[in-house]
Amino acid sequence: MHVAMASDHAGRPFMEPLAEVARSLGHEIHFVGPLTGDSVDYPLAAEALCREIGSGRSERGILLCGSGAGVTVAANKMPLIRASSTENIYTAHQMVEHDAVNVITLGARTLGVEPAKEIVAAYLKAEFTGEERHRRRLGEVLRIAREQHMNPMYDLHETGQRIWLDYIRRDILDNGTLARYIEELSVTGLTSNPSIFDKAIADTDLYDQEIRSLRASGTTDREEIFFTLAIQDLKRAALLFKTIWDVSGHTDGCCSLEVSPLLANDTKTTIQQGDALFKRAASPNLMIKVPGTPEGAPAIEELISRGININVTLLFSEAQYRRAAEAYINGLERRAQAGEPLDNFSVASVFVSRWDKAAMNDLPENLKDKLGVAASVQCLRAFHEIFSGPRWEALVAKGAKPQKLLFASTSTKDPSLPDTFYISALAADETVNTIPEKTLLAFADHGEVTGSLGESDMAAADETIARCKAAGLDVDALGERLQIEGRDAFNKSWGDLMDAIDEKSQDLQSA
Repeated sequence: MHVAMASDHAGRPFMEPLAEVARSLGHEIHFVGPLTGDSVDYPLAAEALCREIGSGRSERGILLCGSGAGVTVAANKMPLIRASSTENIYTAHQMVEHDAVNVITLGARTLGVEPAKEIVAAYLKAEFTGEERHRRRLGEVLRIAREQHMNPMYDLHETGQRIWLDYIRRDILDNGTLARYIEELSVTGLTSNPSIFDKAIADTDLYDQEIRSLRASGTTDREEIFFTLAIQDLKRAALLFKTIWDVSGHTDGCCSLEVSPLLANDTKTTIQQGDALFKRAASPNLMIKVPGTPEGAPAIEELISRGININVTLLFSEAQYRRAAEAYINGLERRAQAGEPLDNFSVASVFVSRWDKAAMNDLPENLKDKLGVAASVQCLRAFHEIFSGPRWEALVAKGAKPQKLLFASTSTKDPSLPDTFYISALAADETVNTIPEKTLLAFADHGEVTGSLGESDMAAADETIARCKAAGLDVDALGERLQIEGRDAFNKSWGDLMDAIDEKSQDLQSA
């Protein structure tokens, strides 16, 4: 575990002895903040340490001042920080076990070094219990924090839908933007894809130094360089969502990493790479993205049976969604038969706006921009059907969690539509909507929650699909075409990403 440590001038003599305790327990220490000077104001020390934790670089913090009070007050003003002061061992471990405290604050003028060392050891050895009562209470704490930022994103969260950010770039970790989105905009997870990373690597210098270092160390394989960079970012992001993961009972607070899109038709290699990436990342709330193609389905089943969290991507139609859900259930049943715990989790990502873009010129005006929502609502009805009944309840009794339906590709492609159209239209309990940053900020500014999808919406979806078919559109064939085109687009993005890494490497070598 990475542990950050900071202090004002009063606590500075304690820093190295306490750091040695952390090192003896196998942890890595990061000293942050003002480290020299006759006088260091406690807010500066607290701010520096909390930014380190809010960036995902460190999991816990140790913060010192004369009494412990000042740094506690300052720390608790920062996003995602739960700081508590103590002068006894009992509180040191209980604050983590019951309350998921991630910053311990100590008073150097009220404690001796030896008691402080024992307290720090107890704090670092403790883990959140995950018991229902503790999850419930911590969930209420998170609710209180969300309510301080009343905006449309909060209203959307209250429908029971969870909002994930479809975007990652290293600077939103470094500068605390992602931490603020979690705290202020009710963001509870994150997805990524090759196109997102392509833009991040090609258009910025954020990854230049790391690419240079990897090349200098002899790493020349482009995929290896990419996965190294991506895992670094996603491990940090996953750490920021870890409390949400724990509070939700492991049904929220996830980050997603995609296997190579080139493997969409290669079951065996998808399994190998998905397994390797999950183990390499070693983050309990990381998900591996696997395309929901016919070849992807047996890979999904196998990876689920191995206890790996899976985000099934590239789904469009109800038939494709049902295939993904069946693979998930089959994998859980195999896991149950083997006597393994059913503690992994999955989402199934249904792409929305691409339906409407593809059908724009093939439908009359009164049916434009209706197909994507209708197809998604049919998948939602299938979700309710699949995750009920005796077969599913037998797995629930063993600890299984339903594979949540996730709405993806929810930015508006038609300029005549509101920029928040798909977000408002798809609010629904027990679902996830993964939203690009631009759309997230737009909805937070002027989005409207008009209700949650229900039975009447499902009947309307059937009617819309029927009318589209009556207008001459082969909806089933379009769904299959969209999956193939989506696979091809992902392949192109992957190629662009690999080229960007090559170009960066060459530019950096010649510089």
